[in-house]
Amino acid sequence: MASEPWDSYAYTALIVFCFLFKDGKVLLIKRANEPYKGEITVPGGRKKRGESLRDACAREMLEETGYVLDRGRMEFVGVLHAYRPGDKMEYLSNYFICDSFTGEMRASDEGELLWVDAEESMTLPGVHPFYKRLLPEIFSGNLPVEIFVNTEQ
Repeated sequence: MASEPWDSYAYTALIVFCFLFKDGKVLLIKRANEPYKGEITVPGGRKKRGESLRDACAREMLEETGYVLDRGRMEFVGVLHAYRPGDKMEYLSNYFICDSFTGEMRASDEGELLWVDAEESMTLPGVHPFYKRLLPEIFSGNLPVEIFVNTEQ
């Protein structure tokens, strides 16, 4: 039996996000661009070809926030697989947490940055539903988190 060509499996986009914590607060971004324009979530973005997930996360955080993460304190906490029937891509979002970083917060064209009390963040208007599913799981300590979301509407 012949195996299928690899290009028939090239449908998954790898995304990285980071929950950055400081003094009981979490750094959030109100997204200025699609996808999810206007919604609030943690900073992150797409992994580039040849990058490790950890490298992609550190790069995205620097680009979007101005912070340099202490890579020794970055912890992988799980994945969220978003599937939308009919979409040519599926999205595998990889989440990290970090509580050690340097640098100065700076704005980017990705959106407005906000330090918010972690518990209060769950009640902010416009908080993305994926964020609301992930934060309690991260606080529960039952890691790594693995969530599958079928976004069929």
